[in-house]
Amino acid sequence: MSSSPPADGWFAIAHGALDVRGSALFDAGAEILMVPTDPGDALCLVGAGAILWRRLIERAPVGDGDLEPAEREMLAQMSVAGLVSRDPSHPARVLRLDPPTLSSPLHELVYALTARVAAQHGIPCVFTKGPALFLQGLREREHSGDVDVWCDPAQGDILAAALEPWGWSREPDPWRGTSVHHTATMTPHGWGCEIDVHRRFPGLTLADADALAIVLRDAEPMRFAGVEIRVPRADTHAVLAAVHAVRPVIGAGPRTRATSDTAALLLARAPGSLDRARELGAVGVLRDELAPLAPPGSLDGDHGVPRDWAWRAESSRARAYWAALRGEPPTTRAGLLLRFVWPPDDIALASARRAGEATDDPDRARRRRLVRGLREWLRARG
Repeated sequence: MSSSPPADGWFAIAHGALDVRGSALFDAGAEILMVPTDPGDALCLVGAGAILWRRLIERAPVGDGDLEPAEREMLAQMSVAGLVSRDPSHPARVLRLDPPTLSSPLHELVYALTARVAAQHGIPCVFTKGPALFLQGLREREHSGDVDVWCDPAQGDILAAALEPWGWSREPDPWRGTSVHHTATMTPHGWGCEIDVHRRFPGLTLADADALAIVLRDAEPMRFAGVEIRVPRADTHAVLAAVHAVRPVIGAGPRTRATSDTAALLLARAPGSLDRARELGAVGVLRDELAPLAPPGSLDGDHGVPRDWAWRAESSRARAYWAALRGEPPTTRAGLLLRFVWPPDDIALASARRAGEATDDPDRARRRRLVRGLREWLRARG
């Protein structure tokens, strides 16, 4: 927070704000959609409150002497809600109010909020995939169902925990604390938008921190809900999106022609993607898709295989987990095996939810999980 002395007047602050006047997504009269600076839900200002808050942006600072008694009362309420400040250098000060960039204004606010929370904790991050790919001309589809943020591997848990007071819960993951774990999935309570906090990007042969450093080195700014976020440069982003597109899916079989064509199109749309793929260690998994962009024979040789790739191609979840388990240090395998066979309550109940089984009995959830795993294993063997 700023340590500058208070100004003689008020300023508008928010962790993201949008001008939604005339939007068909909101009731008539809705004007400003915003995220307060104190943990809570998104708010929508209407009428006199919206007029006053706009004034704090356009003619700040607004002194108490320039306010009517009713306006001072509104400011008192806004101050409690974390929407106004007397600090002219407040890090969340709002200097402009733009209409939505994305088709989902709430989704746009989640990007802004996540960026603000990361900045508050000094966590460098970059937002991958999603609508940024559309805005960079790399894909046709604009909207995505979640927000993907990639941050320093050592700080992923910090960011995930910092998002919880704002209305998300971390999904239990049996791989947490292992080299297999790459994402903390944050499930929303009311926002309707999941956040995936990535500590690494599967499919690259570089060390996690080294890969992120390359992506951050030339990341580009985008402005969502008045907040500047960082996204990978277009050529880098094309490589990451292509790697994600071809990532093996457990039980899905070999890479399809449609999948390969999708990845190849992403790469072709971004001049320089071949060089970025080499730099990031992605040639090994994108050799076929990169071939049209490279001189004949230049992609030959051993480019390495990502450590987190082969097990994803297994025919069942049980076999995939067993293969991944063998890649963990011997000293941790026994504990992990027990965690999978007879997991803690939260993991067992989360597994039941994902399988569509309604139960709040952890023991029942554990038994059913074990049965599902054995069935998968036997089907795959057959």
